[in-house]
Amino acid sequence: MNNDTFRFPAWLGLAQGAALYALYKTYRSSAWPPDLGALFNALLMLALLLPFVVYWSQGALVRTAARRLWVATGLTLAGLGAWQGLAAFPVEGAARPPLAPVPAVLGLALLAFMVVPLTAGWARGRSGATLGAWHYPRLFEVAWRNAVITAQAGAVTGLLWIVLTLGAQMFHLIGVEWPKETIAKSWFAIPVTTLSIAFGLRAGLRREAFTTALRNHWLALIVWLLPLASLIGAAFALTSLTGVARLYERGLSAFFLLWFAAFWIKFYNAAYRDGAGAPTLHPLLRRGTAFASLALVAVVGMAAWALALRIRQYGLTPDRIWGVLAVVVGLIHAAGYAASLRRPAAPWMAGIASANVLAALVMCAGIALLLSPALDVDRLATASQMTRLEAGRTAPDDFDVHALTWQGRAGHDALRALQQRRGADGKPDALALRAEAARAARGRYGPGFGEDRGDPVAKVRFDAARVDVYPAGAAFPDALATLLAQEVAAWTPWQGDMSCFSARAAGMRCSLLRVDLDRDGRDEAVVWLRQDDGQPRVYGEQPGGWRHLGMLRPESGVPDSARARLGTGDYAVTPRRWDGLRLGTARYQVVETAGADSDSVPAQQ
Repeated sequence: MNNDTFRFPAWLGLAQGAALYALYKTYRSSAWPPDLGALFNALLMLALLLPFVVYWSQGALVRTAARRLWVATGLTLAGLGAWQGLAAFPVEGAARPPLAPVPAVLGLALLAFMVVPLTAGWARGRSGATLGAWHYPRLFEVAWRNAVITAQAGAVTGLLWIVLTLGAQMFHLIGVEWPKETIAKSWFAIPVTTLSIAFGLRAGLRREAFTTALRNHWLALIVWLLPLASLIGAAFALTSLTGVARLYERGLSAFFLLWFAAFWIKFYNAAYRDGAGAPTLHPLLRRGTAFASLALVAVVGMAAWALALRIRQYGLTPDRIWGVLAVVVGLIHAAGYAASLRRPAAPWMAGIASANVLAALVMCAGIALLLSPALDVDRLATASQMTRLEAGRTAPDDFDVHALTWQGRAGHDALRALQQRRGADGKPDALALRAEAARAARGRYGPGFGEDRGDPVAKVRFDAARVDVYPAGAAFPDALATLLAQEVAAWTPWQGDMSCFSARAAGMRCSLLRVDLDRDGRDEAVVWLRQDDGQPRVYGEQPGGWRHLGMLRPESGVPDSARARLGTGDYAVTPRRWDGLRLGTARYQVVETAGADSDSVPAQQ
């Protein structure tokens, strides 16, 4: 391979850093309007992931095939990234486009990683090809080479930043601040990181023999975990046969079962490698681990059953939909490995190669479909939850409106539909008020939240019209409004962003409850400055005027929407059963445990 092949990734790393910095800088300066989210996310996915496809294809594909792969992968990443921008939750008043969610970025990264070895291993028409189209040893070599050099590049970059941080702290000790300030600047940090990753990948590509030795050493270390995992998995499967019902009563978790199966599958592959020779295990262990593949089928099958029960009981969520894909891929692995037992004369676990290729193809197709309009996870999950609500399988009080705020545009549209619900009196019911609160509160997590944007008074201004007073018809004293306006004017920008008076949260409402909390015949004012405020402020009218007296501290959780409870009259004053205790300046209150009365022990006579 000529030197140009290995010089290319280095300058590409610098170009990647420049592109990411340009996107970051223009995004932070709000140069991208919110309605260009599709274009921004398409460019972001290209700048973030396409250079890695170029790195990983070095030495794995001829130039023509590599260029075709770059174009095809780039179009796929841009298209799926654009859809993530279109399908994101639209935040009212946002100054920037929404970003693709982290799970989507991780899914696209995994997709980009897998297409390179699948393309490099393509060998249709070659004798002995896996599934008639792939040369498995080649696929194995490229996949593991790319995994090793990527881990190596990540380690080198991590060490680089440790050295830079320690060096900056050393200069800080003697009063020199510019190194610490420089490494914190985005114009320095982003290009340096991408350039370091490129150099790390380049070093791994140039020293292919060392990369192969490192891979073989790692596989030799973990292959001895295969008998242990097989023993644990087989024992678990056999033990489960004695009481499957008891397992589900105790809350069998598909999450842990799938993770155990994933490691078990990895250990099988560490022993199998490229299938060229027998694993470095005693013949008895080879035989035992081969038969243990039947237990792998049982473990993944139990994970599938546990996930199916969860979906039947509570419906689909994005996590459960991804879990379904993981179960399908796990079943392909497990069934393919167990099918090796049908050919006793064949080499050890001969079905691993076919199962791995088929599972990789299904995973690539599944990721692409679930991140596309065809089978968008947010749309599927939202439709499932709304169907359960409309069918009465989920009670309105149990419906999780906040989950919808993280389910993209589909969740946003569902919240708007829920806001139209009305009770028998023609007013919004509790679920409608909760949906309104969730939708308004979502703006606090939109682009730009928490940044210092200058004068807080210009961005956060007290407005009595944004305060709902309960019970209906209760007075909102002018003196109290003046006090609240003074407090709001003194807030920091961060406090203002969190409040219902923020200019960025136009749909958010404050709540004020007039209620007598100290039994003196005069109503205090309890004010919720956020719709999910867990510690509302208490104000009282004193001889000198209205004063801030303190706050309410919850003892057993907080409602997901105080406004929904206030609007439906679901509140009451609860006198304390126990007096407090003062020790010096410290004060204590009794917090009762659940069932305290029933757990009492009779006094001895």
